[in-house]
Amino acid sequence: MSAVPVQQPTPPKPEESPVLLRALGLSKAFGGQVVLDNVGLELRQGEVVLLRGENGSGKTTLLNILTGNLEPDAGEIHYLADGSPRSYRFPRRWWQELNPFDHFTPEFVAREGIGRTWQDVRLFGSQTLRENLAVATPGHPGENPLLALFAPHRAAGREAEINQAADAMLARLGLAGREDSSADKISLGQSKRVAIARAVLAGAKILFLDEPLAGLDRQGIADVLDLLQSLVSEQRLTLVIVEHLFNQPHLQGLVTTDWLLENAGITVSTPKPHIQFSSTNATRPAWFSLLAGEDAEIIDERLPRGAMLTRIRSAGFDKTQNDAILAIRGLVVKRGVNAIVGASDNGNIIGFDLDVYKGETLVLEAPNGWGKTTLLLATAGIVPTCQGKIEINGKNVILKSIWERNKLGLNVLLSSQHNFNQLTVDETILMSQNSCASNSDYIKLYKNKRTSFLSGGERQRLALRCVCSGQICIYDEPFSTLDSKILSDNPIFSAIQGNHANLVLLPRQTAPF
Repeated sequence: MSAVPVQQPTPPKPEESPVLLRALGLSKAFGGQVVLDNVGLELRQGEVVLLRGENGSGKTTLLNILTGNLEPDAGEIHYLADGSPRSYRFPRRWWQELNPFDHFTPEFVAREGIGRTWQDVRLFGSQTLRENLAVATPGHPGENPLLALFAPHRAAGREAEINQAADAMLARLGLAGREDSSADKISLGQSKRVAIARAVLAGAKILFLDEPLAGLDRQGIADVLDLLQSLVSEQRLTLVIVEHLFNQPHLQGLVTTDWLLENAGITVSTPKPHIQFSSTNATRPAWFSLLAGEDAEIIDERLPRGAMLTRIRSAGFDKTQNDAILAIRGLVVKRGVNAIVGASDNGNIIGFDLDVYKGETLVLEAPNGWGKTTLLLATAGIVPTCQGKIEINGKNVILKSIWERNKLGLNVLLSSQHNFNQLTVDETILMSQNSCASNSDYIKLYKNKRTSFLSGGERQRLALRCVCSGQICIYDEPFSTLDSKILSDNPIFSAIQGNHANLVLLPRQTAPF
């Protein structure tokens, strides 16, 4: 007799699932500027929320509040995901902080099943992948020195169980055999999956994700989306995702709820198709037509290991009338024993060559792990090179310092950590020595504001304005964190186009957005 297949129960729809988090009347202001005003929301099991809003609308503030990193001025938060519900009412009284078991902090909130990942990943680079996952497991014996001292066999057994669970999770992520690799030896896409898995092993029932697709190539995006889909369908996790405008279309089909944060309030709706910038060429990404402008000459050059170099030359460009502002010859940069820059398709070291001329913008798209950021750091003099030559305006700078290269006309913009949080906008512009940047309406509006109070997109906008004064500028993912208003108004693209020569580094995504 043949076996009768067992029909698996259909997971309930999000609107029919239990509420895991409820917030009422959340309000927050900074220096008189109201960011959140009487905001209320609910999160249900299995729900996938896309949190949208323009730069400065309060997305990060809301995430910080819900994860215990920032106290609201007023309101209530009820965490219902764990077996022991916990509620907080604000403002909290001073005597409540005297209770060691009732603090509103990230570690207390995490115990209620709340997890978070950050855009900059934040793995422990010197620790192995196994250790990065194991450290998040609740009840780790290493947290109790008495247990290790008086019950070593019990501690060793528990640690072995934790390591096995970590190895099983790594195998699920496609990282079997890499358990003992340090976290700084894996690609960005792999790092983001490990960071998500670490939050899950920590007991997260609700996971807040800050730009999980940022900086990823096409394969990296597919891998992260597969992981998120499995967490929702198999473990019924609840996700709240903040994602860059250009990556939002990738989330269609996964998102069940749309939160739009604007005018200090939140609007909840069903997902809608996201803004798609038109492009003059269907084979190119959506941002390309904004960067290229009109009447530009476009030249594509294939590079080893899946990279593509696209030259955008303004009208009237004449290569024969000028020498290369930046010339790279036979460059090889290693991290450990591996060549990160200068390797061929088969792994042989051939050296990397590149010429950048006045009047053109180069876009280097390459897969994660190709060495885009390493190329920027080596050109700027931040990391050493193994062999080759770098010339700026005909002068070999391979032995020159960072500031000497800057004096010769080289400016670089890292993908993150490019602001001084304690300086005001005006002080930042003054330090950059870019007098043109202070003429923009945006700079005039925020000139006395400390950069730590700016949103991620506003900081990126400020950094772009400061950098775009050199003869040759290199940008590492300059469009990240920028909202639809800034991009559609086109000031950032105009700033890049206005330079003498530019090199833009981006992850390789062969399909248009």
